[in-house]
Order: sequence, then structure tokens, then C-alpha cells
Amino acid sequence: MLGAPQVPDWHWPTCQSGTWGTIGGKLKVTQLSTTGYLGQFDFCAIARMGNAEDAHYCQVVESPAGSRKWYKYEHKTGCIASCVTLN
Repeated sequence: MLGAPQVPDWHWPTCQSGTWGTIGGKLKVTQLSTTGYLGQFDFCAIARMGNAEDAHYCQVVESPAGSRKWYKYEHKTGCIASCVTLN
């Protein structure tokens, strides 16, 4: 019989920009609240989304695919994108 499922704590650790050491290189994480073009990164995702009521949205996309050019579009959410660069 398996034990109780583990529930992750999504609030720890807090999101933080900066350079993190990884095996074989460095990982730079940047938090961005800018809307529109975010810059060139290896990966971006939604890190925080505020007021998510009806018709409010947050979208983080790479366009064109494979270009490393990331954009954030939102409507009334105050969302933050977390973007990663591998060195």
C-alpha cells in the first residue's frame, strides 16, 4: 500500500532572478513583467498570474518557433514571465 500522496508547495522557494549553477554550466533566470517582446531566451513560461477573471488572460509564446524570441501578451492579469538562458 502506498503512503499519502505528496502535495508540492508551489509557494516555496519564491521566484528569483539571477544566475544559478547547474551541472556543466550556468542557468540564468530572469523575471519579466513587460508586455510584448521579452527578448531572446532558451525558454520562458508564466511564473505568476494575478487577477484571472472572465476574459482576462496571460500568454507567453516563442515566435517564430525555434527563434528564441519570446513575447508576453496579457489582459488585466499583471502576469510575470520567468525566462531561462543556458550558458
